[in-house]
Amino acid sequence: MKKQVFCGVFALALAVTGCGAQKKETASDIVPENRQELTILHVDADTEGFDSFISQAEKDLGIEIHIEKCPSNADNRQAKIATLLTSGDDSVDLITVNDEMISEFKHKGFLLPLEDTVMTEETAANFPQEYLKEICMSDGHIFSVPFRMDIMAFWVNQGLLDQAGLDRLSGFSDLEILQKKLQNTGKYAYGDAWEISYIYNSISEYVNFFGGDYTDWTDPKTREAAEYMKRMLDTGMISEENLIDQHDQLNEKFINGQYGCMFMYTGALRTFQNAGVYGKDKIHMALFPEFAKKVTNVATWQYVLNKNSDHKEAALKFLQYVSGYEASKNYGQLTKMCPARLDVIEDKNFDLDGIEMIRQYLKDYKLKARPLCADSIEAVSSMGTEFQKYVLGQKTEAEFFAGAQDCIDQYYKKASY
Repeated sequence: MKKQVFCGVFALALAVTGCGAQKKETASDIVPENRQELTILHVDADTEGFDSFISQAEKDLGIEIHIEKCPSNADNRQAKIATLLTSGDDSVDLITVNDEMISEFKHKGFLLPLEDTVMTEETAANFPQEYLKEICMSDGHIFSVPFRMDIMAFWVNQGLLDQAGLDRLSGFSDLEILQKKLQNTGKYAYGDAWEISYIYNSISEYVNFFGGDYTDWTDPKTREAAEYMKRMLDTGMISEENLIDQHDQLNEKFINGQYGCMFMYTGALRTFQNAGVYGKDKIHMALFPEFAKKVTNVATWQYVLNKNSDHKEAALKFLQYVSGYEASKNYGQLTKMCPARLDVIEDKNFDLDGIEMIRQYLKDYKLKARPLCADSIEAVSSMGTEFQKYVLGQKTEAEFFAGAQDCIDQYYKKASY
């Protein structure tokens, strides 16, 4: 996929922002400081190779960098970061956040905008444009710097496919063949994370596949996607256990050979490698089954600058560094994670396990930001609760569709983007 030219919508948004509003502090207003140290609350704190990346950054920048570990549980992580920002805590300068968190925090005045100092037009042009607009921006400002990309990929257990006489899963009919082969074995054709705060990923993915619109539950294609997901549970293609599974539990069961295939972000590759189950004849990424639309979700981990930071000059220096080509490439090579810059991913000299399939996804599929809103955490759980009641037969189709649309109307219609 070729880099997209930085869109005019973004440039226009930057030009018109702030009209009639009280002037806010921006990163460009910061007075340089003498003390060069920095504290980062980082999701990669325990990631192999990350220490080497930070050591190199300290050497290159002349900054002493302190790393604090994020909670591994998603709810605990969200709660800790929200408390830190809302309380005005200045002990952490930079924080790593995911799409759900930035979608909420960017509206609340906790973060400093970065378009003038870090995510300039030239730098921002190297990241997925629609994604930046939908996820990282608010009121014409960019509030985050993506550093790790996760594409929703299709993963298969090749051993189970071989047992069913299948080279690949090219469509629904192949899934049904695999399901019949695995019937009464304690294994399932498909696995997923359908816990109420995670099912949103799959609902939005299937709605994309069927050509629907997640924000319109009157759309027949949107409804068709949900109906198909319910049918997967009704026919035994997926286990009812998945209703309480988050990604960690799903990955563990997939490693143990319980499922023939699943949709999971590309970041899971390292988990499968560490478990010794990654390979062409084992667990690997594959081409998607044929759906109505060639589209898949994309997400990133991102840096944000705490407005209360006492080390803003050092923070900006670090952000300018990590948003660049060389540091982004170095991050990917040391951590074995997919960086967020498209030009690094597309560089033929950049080597990473699974990179060829990731490039194939970038070439063949449209990357779509998940629809998130200012109250994303509540909205995600609300939709997950509605969906679980539907697939468990506690709500009729009509009741679920009405409830899903109410959820959209309650959380999304009031959101400002």
